[in-house]
Amino acid sequence: MLASSIALLAVATIAMAAYGIGRPLVRGLRLAEGDRLAMGVLSVAGGLIAAGLVLVALGLAGCLYGQLIGILTVAAAFRGIGELGRAFTTRTRTAGTRPSTAVPEAALDGPPAVVRRGLLCLSFLAGLATLLAALAPPTAGDALCYHLELPKRFLQEHAIVHLPDSDNSTYPLLVETFYLWALVLDGPVAAQLVHCGLGVLLALAAVLLATPLVGRSWAWCAGCLTLLVPGVTNQMAAPLNDVGLAAFTTLALVAWWRAFFEEEHQNWYLLAGWFLGGALGTKHLAIVYAVAVAAVFAAYAWQHGAGRRMLIGAATTLVVAASVSGTWYLRAAWHSGNPVYPFFHDTIHGTGRPTLAPDKAPLGRGPINLVRAPWMVTMFPDRFGGRGHQLGIVFLAVLPGLLVCRRLRGLGIVLQIGLAYFVGWYLLRQNVRFLLPLVPLASAAVVWMWMEVRRFAIWPRRAFVVAMMLVLAVNTAICWRRARDRAAVALGWESRESYLSRNEPSYPIASWAAALDPGMRLLSTEQRTFYFPGRTTREHIYRRRTAYDRDLTSPGDLSLRLRADGFTHLLLAESTNGSGIRYNQTLSRLVDAAIRAGHGDTLTCLARHDGADADGVVRRYRLIALR
Repeated sequence: MLASSIALLAVATIAMAAYGIGRPLVRGLRLAEGDRLAMGVLSVAGGLIAAGLVLVALGLAGCLYGQLIGILTVAAAFRGIGELGRAFTTRTRTAGTRPSTAVPEAALDGPPAVVRRGLLCLSFLAGLATLLAALAPPTAGDALCYHLELPKRFLQEHAIVHLPDSDNSTYPLLVETFYLWALVLDGPVAAQLVHCGLGVLLALAAVLLATPLVGRSWAWCAGCLTLLVPGVTNQMAAPLNDVGLAAFTTLALVAWWRAFFEEEHQNWYLLAGWFLGGALGTKHLAIVYAVAVAAVFAAYAWQHGAGRRMLIGAATTLVVAASVSGTWYLRAAWHSGNPVYPFFHDTIHGTGRPTLAPDKAPLGRGPINLVRAPWMVTMFPDRFGGRGHQLGIVFLAVLPGLLVCRRLRGLGIVLQIGLAYFVGWYLLRQNVRFLLPLVPLASAAVVWMWMEVRRFAIWPRRAFVVAMMLVLAVNTAICWRRARDRAAVALGWESRESYLSRNEPSYPIASWAAALDPGMRLLSTEQRTFYFPGRTTREHIYRRRTAYDRDLTSPGDLSLRLRADGFTHLLLAESTNGSGIRYNQTLSRLVDAAIRAGHGDTLTCLARHDGADADGVVRRYRLIALR
């Protein structure tokens, strides 16, 4: 329990530091005055982006030292405490249920008590279960491959370096800098909790997005619906980046909406650019979202004669966004000649592997499959990245009802943005977790449908409410099922080492390697190497870059060649059953050939371990020392 408490304290310190950085930024722009919720959300999210930029600057300067980051964090956290005290001692007007943009009369009464209390109760239970799951040590494959591995490597190098044997090192890595921050203060559990916190920010951003449409009271329902999506809570329990992307894209749309429709202050365009830059610095997918929003608003401006105002706002937003995120794209262009590497590398340079391969589009192409896509993604998420990232059936079941609802000012634009983004998703990579930026938009539409149901007769209305609550209760139960195996370690009843030994196949041999030689240089056929000590290199990318396997004149040259490149140990992996990952066996075959040729003294097997993964695959590991 002490370890979990320390991790929570580390994340609370990060949140307070972000607030201390972001609150003066938002206040200086004179935005969200009188709305404490908006001020708090914008301050924390904006401060996180600012802190990420500071860490990027330190990384590029070769100054990523734990002591320096700790000192800066403490100073920012104390400032945050002061800002928080100032916020609660200053008398401000609380934002009501009716924002500056007119909302329908149905919003004035707010949601029925049973709806409000039911959603809040389910959201609390889902959030509690997700927190328990996030307090367990991370075992997500992508996290151990690069979301945590890269921050670990940057801290080892004290700099954000280019790793030629890691395609991921040229990705936009803003959220990964948050994980680097958490690794300094505590460790991987704190990093996982950072993404959990970003999920809370996403839900609050959904509230801000829905407020101009349906009023603040009903907007809280949209936030609860966002938090109850299974894919969102699943992501919150792992240190990935899709929830962070969705939070920043939603906040960018919130700021753009306030600037374009409400015209409270033109500085909203600056803030829209800030959050769009955060989204672009998180994932390339933000480009698709930005194009979708730009296309929809351009059409609206053309129809309503607001072209000049939109052009000025768009130029301001793009300049700020490019300033915030440009470092990542310039860095990728410098090292690979492609600002969005590895995507479209084959198109740009005529070399490399295509990134829009057929297996990335399970639905195929064409208008008929596009129409089928919502049903397929909802009912068969296994084909689109995994059931853990599913969106649930609420949106598929409810959104068609909008066809019989009254028109709501602004909702059409929200739906058009969602449709444009969905088409972009369909044409590029069809992975269900890439649809998370649509969740706040769809939640606002579901809330309007819920409001319109109040015009129905009492029994259909009650049936609708009961059905919705049952579906959302199932989503909450999914969260608790996920947390069931993690509660013991989260509450301190089981050690983290024991939990990892049971749930992460590579951990036992990683801990053995850490005790043997913390400074080892490892060439690994296993990509999930976060828990291994020292510096690790992915064998398949190293082989693709150097073609070392074709340069060997005899089996005995293998150890000499790899030692000349600085490696001290090899990690060989193979899967023995199941339908999961398959490892390339080139290095294993070379090692076995060298041993059969009598060169076993140069390739000493130090340890073997077989471990079963959650997907049922048994992974067999060998740790080899190069002599």
